Amino acid sequence: MTFRTLATLLRGGKIRMFRALNGAARDFHRVAFLAGAIRSGLLPRLAAGPVPLDALASALRLDPSGHERLEAWLQTGIALGELEQRPGGYAARSALSRRLADPKHDAAAAFIEEIAGLHHALLTQTPERLHAGRRFTLADQNARMIARSSRLMEPFVCEALAGAVPRHGPFRLLEIGCGAAAYLRFAARRNPELTAVGVELQAEAAALARANIAEWNLEKRVSIELGDIRTRTSEASFDLATLHQNIYYFPVADRVALLRHVRSFLKPEGRLLLTTLSQGRGSPAAVLDLWGAMTAGCGRLPKPADLKAQLEKAGFSEVTSRRLVPGESFFAFVGIHRANLGRVRERRNAK
Repeated sequence: MTFRTLATLLRGGKIRMFRALNGAARDFHRVAFLAGAIRSGLLPRLAAGPVPLDALASALRLDPSGHERLEAWLQTGIALGELEQRPGGYAARSALSRRLADPKHDAAAAFIEEIAGLHHALLTQTPERLHAGRRFTLADQNARMIARSSRLMEPFVCEALAGAVPRHGPFRLLEIGCGAAAYLRFAARRNPELTAVGVELQAEAAALARANIAEWNLEKRVSIELGDIRTRTSEASFDLATLHQNIYYFPVADRVALLRHVRSFLKPEGRLLLTTLSQGRGSPAAVLDLWGAMTAGCGRLPKPADLKAQLEKAGFSEVTSRRLVPGESFFAFVGIHRANLGRVRERRNAK
């Protein structure tokens, strides 16, 4: 580079732009590469490496013509700092790669896939879809992946759930949108006399929940139903109903009716526990809010004050909310079903 070229770049601010572009491109490429390594099943092999190129190609069932292309992909991982090449083959290099390969960090691995797939589609396709009047649908997302990634918030949700589930005594739990059934397992382990029903709208997630319940030997105490809670016949037989990270799967205009219907499943003095990310600062909340706005049949993230008012309008008493994650807009809401007060509140709201 000549001095004249350098001076031109400096005057035009292009060097700063190039540096910013390089940083942004590298971050995006890292996430996309890791998502590919996770989705293909190669990341655990690389974390246990080194693995020869031929063995990786065999794992992907490639014919000899694909080896060179696989090598180019692996070299990209090296350029990004995620992989390294040793005498025995390729291996994961970065701490992030090795952690994502650990099964105990499966929720984080799923979130990487979610960013590279669903979030990328939302952010790049929304303007075009708005122009065409074409929204996303639930079929556009991988339900199993979402069920897995939602477990990132598991420690905080379980903290709220522990405050609602007693350690002893008969207790019936209804979980609406049970996903991978992780919270049903937590509740069942907390109280050995607890029985539960999980209702799941998406077939893939329901299948995952059933498989997990069987693996955890909870089939005699926990059942999984595939369906929409809004069409399920009411039965006032549950001590607790929960909605975890899924209120935005329902349109805002339908939420009071939904919550009123959920209340009809509760015994007198039964409780509702609702955990959700709310509108607030940070890109995860913003992207999820966009997803709710752009997905047919869903709705935007709630504002805490609005959701509290909706719960009260649905007939719940003594509604409380608390922030579960310091500095983040992740909240737990609790409401009590007091039968007489609920009917009075409903009549008052109807006027």
